[in-house]
Amino acid sequence: MRDELALLVARWLAAGHTSADVHEHLRLGLPGAGTPVHRPGGLVRYLLKDVPPLAPPPAPHGPPRLSARLEGAVECSGRHVQPMLFRPVADETLCPDCAAPGPVPPQGS
Repeated sequence: MRDELALLVARWLAAGHTSADVHEHLRLGLPGAGTPVHRPGGLVRYLLKDVPPLAPPPAPHGPPRLSARLEGAVECSGRHVQPMLFRPVADETLCPDCAAPGPVPPQGS
């Protein structure tokens, strides 16, 4: 029986599963508390008989997406203490405050 179970586990490992996968599958297949198991080797053989396919690897993550609020916003190329984002109407590079004629906005705005 031990050799047969070892061959079944070897099939799982050859299919790419880890020993933790085998352990978890066996643990989930055990009957509930209070249910007697008369032939534990037979139960393990039954649980290991079919080797499930591996789960597909997670899709590679691309660059993080901007939130919907920031879609289309660009950073002003004017003089600001902190980055200033705005939504350009065309191909502007200055926010409305920097592009407005008149005195230069103070350094802290």
